[in-house]
Order: sequence, then structure tokens, then C-alpha cells
Amino acid sequence: MTVHVIEQRDWRADAPRRIVWDDETGEVSGDHRGVPAIRRLMERAVRDGGRLQDEEGHWQLRDPRRDPASFVVLLWRTLEAQSDQEAMPEPLRSADPRPMFVASRLTGVVF
Repeated sequence: MTVHVIEQRDWRADAPRRIVWDDETGEVSGDHRGVPAIRRLMERAVRDGGRLQDEEGHWQLRDPRRDPASFVVLLWRTLEAQSDQEAMPEPLRSADPRPMFVASRLTGVVF
């Protein structure tokens, strides 16, 4: 069991808040205001077979509960521009979720 503590800026707090992710159980906790949204996105992705729709296409997450790259997508979607990739612990910092993105034919988005 590996528990990862992610300290990220919370737009309603002066200090960073914690997001705690257990990569064995897939549980997310912490005092960051984004925790409930991360849980909702995770459950929706699990329910939809790993698919998480985006404005420009969709993410096909390998394992929303346990895969570091999949979890990074959940963080990006929840924290948006506020996320500090360098402040994330390994293996999240080096995880590359870009191959899981499938662009819509209409947008032509390329990573």
C-alpha cells in the first residue's frame, strides 16, 4: 500500500491543502476542497469504463483508482490551472497521461 500526499493550492485557502491518494485501495481523502470533485470524477470514469469526456475529446483512463497517470488526469480536471506538477510526489510527478487522450475529430488537438 502506498499513500501519496499531494499538497496543492486551494483557491479558498491561503496555504496549500492536502489530497491523500491510496494507490492500492483507490481512496481519496484530505482537506483540499477538490477532494469531493476528484471522487466524483473517479467514480464516473470507473462507471464509464475509464472514459472521461473533455471539451476537446476524451481521456481513456487505464485505471482511475490506481494508475498514477490516470490519477493525474483527475487532478488536472479538478485543480485546472492551479495544479503545481513539480510539487507532486513520485510517481505522479513523472506520470505522462497524454497517450490516454483521444482528440475529437473536430478539434484536432495534439499533445
